Amino acid sequence: MADASAPPVPDHVPADLVFDFQLQSPQEMLTAPYALFSRFREKAPDLFYLARDLRPTRSGGSWVVQTGDLMREVFQNGEVFSSKMVVGGGEAAWPRKLVPLELDPPEHGKYRKLLASEFSPRMIDGLEEPLRELSAELIKGFAGRGSVDFVTEYAKVFPIIVLMELVGLPLERREEFSEWERLIFQGETDEIRRQAGRNVAAMIAQLVDEKRANPGEDLLSKLVHANIDGEPIAQDKLEDMGFLLFLAGLDTVTAGLGHVFRYLGEHPEEQQRLRDDPEMIPDAIEELLRYHSWINTSRVLACDHEFHGVQLKEGDHIMCATYCASHDPETIPDPDSIDLCRSPNPHFAFGAGVHRCAGSHLARRELRIAVSQMLEFIPPFRVQEGAELKYDGGLVCLGNLPLVWDV
Repeated sequence: MADASAPPVPDHVPADLVFDFQLQSPQEMLTAPYALFSRFREKAPDLFYLARDLRPTRSGGSWVVQTGDLMREVFQNGEVFSSKMVVGGGEAAWPRKLVPLELDPPEHGKYRKLLASEFSPRMIDGLEEPLRELSAELIKGFAGRGSVDFVTEYAKVFPIIVLMELVGLPLERREEFSEWERLIFQGETDEIRRQAGRNVAAMIAQLVDEKRANPGEDLLSKLVHANIDGEPIAQDKLEDMGFLLFLAGLDTVTAGLGHVFRYLGEHPEEQQRLRDDPEMIPDAIEELLRYHSWINTSRVLACDHEFHGVQLKEGDHIMCATYCASHDPETIPDPDSIDLCRSPNPHFAFGAGVHRCAGSHLARRELRIAVSQMLEFIPPFRVQEGAELKYDGGLVCLGNLPLVWDV
């Protein structure tokens, strides 16, 4: 099913598993970012070879897994489906490994443990009050106006300030950092993405030196003075961890907030259900995370391996289409309907296995606070009539979300 303009398909890939899904228009990822994944589900088998990888930092083809069972196998078998060198390479903004994301066990666990302790539910409980104070301050700043671009004034402010303060990034450079992050994911050329990566790398290296000389209570200071196997963490590993924290913190929750509040703004009856019964909010967040699972992760074959009757070769890339797995009817009953009371909800919005998102507890808390306080301080809101909503094409993050309400 691949055409002649697609990259060459490796000889070991069966022809009947090759699919060449192309965007129906240059604007599709900006206006209907999930349409491509819907075509995956409709037309391709559970495991198939995507002849033309559409991600800007990947050339060539990639295997795709799109069901819950297959994805769990990939996530849980790190010896075969490796996280090493997933992002690194000549086209990437960061040519080294992202630590601990691109480490395999047992090395992965040593670094993951340091981050997990800082993002544990107990630690997040301790942040509850300052998180609520910051969120309330932002919301009250526009509550009396009757309108807001929610992405610009809240979704791109609240989670980014939280993460920057937690990690120890200088708040006065927030707009500069946001632009670097945008260029890394959306830069028009490889060189633009690499230059943005170099800017971030230089900033992280300088910050590590500053934290070593003048440590604070922030996460980066703790990492600078932490030990692995009885030895201080090497400078390059600290920079790799800092780069990952930078990328993970500046867009993922912003994207989640956009998905959640677009849905609530377009479904007034569901919004009212949460107003009437705030105890529904945690389950509602989980369901909206599931439905919009927006972060696709990748693995690389560490060795030749037969996977469900298909021969995979060392070096093959595998894309884990989390949106598809979170819509797998074998895992989630009636997956294309949104049920704000759905339970259990075994979705893949935060991945699975040892590489499950370390910041998931913080992300959930931020989303719950945002929903509860918007419903508390803002009357019933709706998406502005006629608004043209566009996604950024990177992490499926809305670029704008004009909300209006009666004052």
